[in-house]
Amino acid sequence: MRYESNPKHSDPWQPGRRGARCPRNVTPEVAERLLQTSELVGRKRYAVFEGQALCAQEHRPGAWHGYPVGWKHVPHEVRSRWRRERAVQGRDIKITGHSRIIDPVA
Repeated sequence: MRYESNPKHSDPWQPGRRGARCPRNVTPEVAERLLQTSELVGRKRYAVFEGQALCAQEHRPGAWHGYPVGWKHVPHEVRSRWRRERAVQGRDIKITGHSRIIDPVA
């Protein structure tokens, strides 16, 4: 399992492309660490970084790309466990009612 960047989630923003822009402080090294420590639920992996929920999808065997998602898209059992483990705080989840996404997923 390895991380591969997807240009539609990176700067410079590509007009007309769907996808949420990843936070600039999520470097390829940070993204790889987040992927390795993420939780698999179905066919997606979830992680949290500085209060932001992130999701990863496998776009070819063994290669994953990630992007920010709203908290409503993170499975309830994962959100609850992260709150119990203090990986995330309630205020992070409630900031906008959904998340602190830089650009919403279209």
